Amino acid sequence: MTIPRLFEDESIIAVEKPRDIHVHPTKLSRGEISVQVILEKELGMNLYPAHRLDRPVGGVLLIAKNVEAASRLGEAIRSRDGMDKRYLCVVRGWMDGSGVLDRPMRQAPGKPERDAVTRWRALGQAEADWPDGRFPTSRYTLVECILETGRYHQIRRHLSVASHPILGDVSHGDNPRNRIWMKETGIEGLMLRGHRLSFLHPLSGRRISLTASADPRFIRAAELFGWDRRLVSE
Repeated sequence: MTIPRLFEDESIIAVEKPRDIHVHPTKLSRGEISVQVILEKELGMNLYPAHRLDRPVGGVLLIAKNVEAASRLGEAIRSRDGMDKRYLCVVRGWMDGSGVLDRPMRQAPGKPERDAVTRWRALGQAEADWPDGRFPTSRYTLVECILETGRYHQIRRHLSVASHPILGDVSHGDNPRNRIWMKETGIEGLMLRGHRLSFLHPLSGRRISLTASADPRFIRAAELFGWDRRLVSE
């Protein structure tokens, strides 16, 4: 598998993570290949992912090449200093305007709750003549989410609790609506993407802004619902 590179210098590398691959080896990966392993073999060096994207989520991923860069990027993420992570998603129902989802989360059962904050902005709405057994139509919203914190499945869990689960989310979503979505659109997979990442270079302090390539699934959704294509491709 080829991992597209978006930026690289002597201390960091930013790539476009494909969907359905782990960022790094974990107990859950069961020996599956990961972005970290692929790049370490290509570069012949140890790498340190600065943040995570869920296995089914593609998009911009930032990785440090050395311990110093990893430490500084980790501190920037923890302190929210100059780090701007933006995601696109398609959710069930209509969301209007913008807002903040502020609800503490546990990383796992039995773990203490930690603060979790997601800002969101509605980019487009749509209504389709697809009944779901309760309503005669189906409503959807294209949403941009900005992570203030980075908890496990944070965006997915926040939107689910807000009654706007992401389409294609089998863990936190609306599976009957997922089946309708798949049947009517043919668009498969979790409709969540790491769209943009802006950060301060850990050594030079220079701001770097990166955007993932357009996801054909989001382009297809924009075409179906009349959303401006630029919302999902620029």
